[in-house]
Amino acid sequence: MPRQPLTRIVGYLRTSTDDQLLGIDAQEHRLRDIARRNACDIDQVFIEHESGGNNDRPELDRALRHARRIKAHLVVAKLDRLARDQRFLMKLVDGNVPIIFGDLEDLDVSTPEGRMMLQVFGTFAEFERRRIGSRTREALRILKARGVRLGAGNPRCRNLTPEARARGVAAAARNRVARAVEEQSDVAAIAAEKRAEGLSLRQIAAHLNAEGYPTRDGCQATADPETGRSRGGWSAVQVKRVLDRARPA
Repeated sequence: MPRQPLTRIVGYLRTSTDDQLLGIDAQEHRLRDIARRNACDIDQVFIEHESGGNNDRPELDRALRHARRIKAHLVVAKLDRLARDQRFLMKLVDGNVPIIFGDLEDLDVSTPEGRMMLQVFGTFAEFERRRIGSRTREALRILKARGVRLGAGNPRCRNLTPEARARGVAAAARNRVARAVEEQSDVAAIAAEKRAEGLSLRQIAAHLNAEGYPTRDGCQATADPETGRSRGGWSAVQVKRVLDRARPA
């Protein structure tokens, strides 16, 4: 998306699963420095402890949703703190939340040159991740060849009773509902606000589509080239479902 003036910031800090909190202080310092130089406040900071190669990151999802809702930039200290997967990186950059990289602050990805440079940097970040993974697998192979038992001490329960299985199914269902509520929390807040203003479910759906909010499965409204009417995206039924899920919470 085209480069926009930096006025509001949502920070995203990430450490890998093996370095824990190492590097958080440096990322926070870079984030504060960007805010100071641009004379803007940091609205909220999201911290995640996960590998850069894992694209399933709840805190990143929350950061993007929050930035989208308040129309802010997502700021990360370094490109590889956002992603070490080139395809996933470009998907994020092509989304509807502008992203600033602390180590590539002057990079304008709305230009062909800037986009090409970002793809190159993303490829190097992915290469480094794969090289680390290769070294780890080789080390595990050597340990296994020496007779070291890997993963010992983690027995699996294979004789669960029907009651235990039923409790597991119920817990999984509750977790799915809780995750759905969390993933759509920004949309639920907007929908509740518009509902309080007297808008119908259909009008709220039209508002979400006009603002470019994707549904939970990532679908966004598009205009039919022949009729000009909107298709896909939010519907009145989906808005009601989001409101109903959020109400008990």
